[in-house]
Amino acid sequence: MTQQNLLEVESVSKSYFGVQALKEVNFSLQPGQVHALVGENGAGKSTLVKIITGVVKKDAGEIKIDGQSVKIKNPHHARTLGVATIFQELSQIPYLTVAENVFLGNESTKSGLLDRPAMIQQTMEILHKYGIELDPTAPLNTLSTAQRQLAEIVKAISRKPKILIMDEPTSALSDLEADIVFKIIEDFKKAGAGIIYVSHRMDEIFLIANRVTVLRDGNLIGDYPTTELDLNKVVKLMVGREVEIYETIRKTVTPQEKIKLQVRNLSRKNVFSNISFDLYQGEILGIAGLVGSGRSELAQALFGIGKIDSGEILLDDEPVKISSVADTMNLGIALLPESRHTQGLVLSHTVEQNMTLAILKRFAQAGIVNYKNTGKLVTEKINELDIRPRDGRKIVNFLSGGNQQKVVIAKWLLTKPQILIVDEPTSGIDVHAKSEIHRLIRTLAQSGVSIIMISSEMPELLAHCDRLLVMNKGRILATLQQTTQEKIMSLIMEDIIKNKMAACN
Repeated sequence: MTQQNLLEVESVSKSYFGVQALKEVNFSLQPGQVHALVGENGAGKSTLVKIITGVVKKDAGEIKIDGQSVKIKNPHHARTLGVATIFQELSQIPYLTVAENVFLGNESTKSGLLDRPAMIQQTMEILHKYGIELDPTAPLNTLSTAQRQLAEIVKAISRKPKILIMDEPTSALSDLEADIVFKIIEDFKKAGAGIIYVSHRMDEIFLIANRVTVLRDGNLIGDYPTTELDLNKVVKLMVGREVEIYETIRKTVTPQEKIKLQVRNLSRKNVFSNISFDLYQGEILGIAGLVGSGRSELAQALFGIGKIDSGEILLDDEPVKISSVADTMNLGIALLPESRHTQGLVLSHTVEQNMTLAILKRFAQAGIVNYKNTGKLVTEKINELDIRPRDGRKIVNFLSGGNQQKVVIAKWLLTKPQILIVDEPTSGIDVHAKSEIHRLIRTLAQSGVSIIMISSEMPELLAHCDRLLVMNKGRILATLQQTTQEKIMSLIMEDIIKNKMAACN
């Protein structure tokens, strides 16, 4: 007997301002199944997810849940039908606590008032069950992007949905935190729920998915059992040609090369301590670590965001003082931040306005910016980085994730940095855009720019970094060259165990 589908999407189409985002797409989901939805940025994945969750309305087609045709009116209606979603763009209120965000729209009440103790207790139970180290009473705006991602996941699973949609749930997570997501998926599968899994981390697809649906330019390319595919086949179906995902292009740093940046005993209370390392000219220095390791906080401190309590920073052998972003920009230091949406872009502004944000002083007279003089620079960067569409007047919110990331990179390249810090440079973007950004980073290094790369994707660090710093709990555990993922994780796990033993004593 054929099992009834939890979800059926039949011939669904959607267009925006005459541009076809989806064209007669079919998709189905069975109980206890993980069905991966893959494609390049702009392929239509997010549009399909938003239609299923009631964020946008379809133009044509039919959706069935448990065999019954439904017209999903809005996200609240979708939730009543048993659909929960972890969106790539986090739907959270930063000034509320973790627990308050987890129960947002589903609050516990007592005598007509919010029952905060109950919400905190229920949040703690989920956190404890999956080994997630978060304080349910912490305001969300005090957490890193990765910690906020974990809070968003807890919110979705607290609703106990029968259809769980995960849109890039591990984009900001390291392998260890990703394992938590996989455990959650296994629990939901056993309970008979269905999971739609959207990810640009192709290796995850083969770990957890039963089926794979491929979209390209809004069209359904095919629906396949995972057993009939391999990584190269999936990428070729997505892109339409062969693409090298993690082309290893490391170089070997030698002691004779010039040291560009020296960091000595840098500390910030309760965040990181006694951080010391050298960065060579033209080197790509990676930083590996788990959520809460202090990687992003260190990057922000080097860029003038966040207080430095003690320590010394030398640039070209000269001591420098970093107390603001203005200081670092004057020194030729730039930061590609962890979250392009909240930290790197003004989404309602144009490509040109975003790209020139960091150099407005060059084009301002009496406090008024003359954008006529910025056009040539912007056009050059659009062509150099192959930003699509090639129009500086486009609102950046309507660009794909990969093109948005290129706009942030272009913004900082226009400042002509000597040192570029890139925090999660390929988070949430497709394999083609990843390949382009990797090559751009290497080209910058070859031109003499020194680069610090932070990434939760260990294969990315191993393929592109000349050396790696391994961090945990705000400390550097080791500096490694020509290492392996197993060696890095072993160092981190040994330190975690050592810290737990010390806490028990």
